[in-house]
Amino acid sequence: MDDNRYQVIIVEDEKLIAQNIAKHIETENPRFNVSGIYSNGEDALKAIKTDPPAVVFTDISMPVMTGLELAKTLHQTMSYVRCVIITGYAEFEYAKEALHYGVEDYLLKPLDTSELHKVLKSLELSLYSISSNIKENRGSESSLAPEEIVHLVKEYIKENYATDLDLNTIADNLGFSSSYLTKVFNRCEQTTPSKYIRTYRMGIAKQLLNNRDLTIQQIAAAVGYNDPFHFSKSFKQTFGISPTVYRSSV
Repeated sequence: MDDNRYQVIIVEDEKLIAQNIAKHIETENPRFNVSGIYSNGEDALKAIKTDPPAVVFTDISMPVMTGLELAKTLHQTMSYVRCVIITGYAEFEYAKEALHYGVEDYLLKPLDTSELHKVLKSLELSLYSISSNIKENRGSESSLAPEEIVHLVKEYIKENYATDLDLNTIADNLGFSSSYLTKVFNRCEQTTPSKYIRTYRMGIAKQLLNNRDLTIQQIAAAVGYNDPFHFSKSFKQTFGISPTVYRSSV
């Protein structure tokens, strides 16, 4: 198996519980690295949009934004981020609702380390399968389901959005023809890969604009635009206002 390490964040409003969960995750499977702990879904979502992790472990009951609301938002906007719900027995039925939002699994409190180990192993195999498909299954358009191909495209965009990225580059690296890739992606997502790239980049840019230490030109470069004018045009096409106007409004 590869040497990949997978970034994890914990969303839990009880600090000691969160630290305990983080410790158990890294002990049970060293391939998972806990890079952040957040006390509510809203703060976690901001961090996820700036630096998307591979997996989010979230409690259900939290102030500001619940874990269920977080899972739903991730499912709708960043479905490549895996989500595991952590819940108490009293919320067990409520937790099942999260399965409608693409949640990978759920764990009961207090954590059973053997169950955690199983969940982490399942996540590891799933994440490894994605990366190995990119490396080893190139050129075999019929060997993957459309949903798997779309997931590969999204993962590639996530890892390379800051580079000079376009449809042909993705097609070449994943081993598909650009026309086939567009057809499959459009059928599953009702948009083209090129539009998805722009939307993804603009979502990151929107978060970066909250940092006033960064210039528009620096933000443009950070999301793969060498031309600030082209970046501003794309931002306005996406959100209806320029980056400068958006920044002045936040």
